[in-house]
Amino acid sequence: MPLQDELHFLTPIEGKSHEAVLNMLYTGKLLEKEAYRILRPLGLTDSQFNMLMLLKYQSENQESDQTRLGDMLLVNRSNVTGLIDRMEQAGWVERTADAKDRRVNRVRLTKAGAELLEKAEKVYLERIDAIMNDFSENEINRLCRALEKVRRSM
Repeated sequence: MPLQDELHFLTPIEGKSHEAVLNMLYTGKLLEKEAYRILRPLGLTDSQFNMLMLLKYQSENQESDQTRLGDMLLVNRSNVTGLIDRMEQAGWVERTADAKDRRVNRVRLTKAGAELLEKAEKVYLERIDAIMNDFSENEINRLCRALEKVRRSM
């Protein structure tokens, strides 16, 4: 269904570039809502889930410095601090001062965080697989390249 019909627009969207950007934004919002629907029953937000995934897959020994995590999450530094504060209170991560530079905070995935991530990752990946099921591997690769091209243009 064309986006203008899906959103019940009264007039056609002006320009194919504008329509493409609106499609990306709307699809992103729908994916975000779906992630919320899946993760909320586990007590997780999408940012918390992403933080746990970064600690498990994009760090050494499930530990990283707070600044690096913030760079990978693409949120500002103050948001990362609050996010880690809440996750630390929940027992999913531990924060310590770096042994070599006490100005640097190290964040480590806890056993409780790893156990929660195992549950969340299972339902999340099952849902992602279901959403993308109608796409061939070649179509997924082309979609990724097209979105990379959009990001390079910015």
